Amino acid sequence: MRLKVLCPVLVGCLCILIASCGKKAGGEGGAAQGDPALAELTQLVRRYSFEKHKLPENLDELVTAGYLKAVPPAPAGKKFAVDTKRAEVILVNQ
Repeated sequence: MRLKVLCPVLVGCLCILIASCGKKAGGEGGAAQGDPALAELTQLVRRYSFEKHKLPENLDELVTAGYLKAVPPAPAGKKFAVDTKRAEVILVNQ
């Protein structure tokens, strides 16, 4: 009986931890550079990864799986990419 109560609590804590990692991550082109779209997309990639036990290869997988209605437009000359080492969305040159 205790396990039924404890599991949702643990999952909630893990989700909060995953979300906070996206806010604290630094680095070139990362979600922490202040772009809210990058931060939101990174959170969705991490949620997908947590629930599906794998990283999406691209953002189209998030659309197909129902995590995202459509991939937002990237700034001119850039495109969104999934950094598999850091589990975050970054902008890269086209």
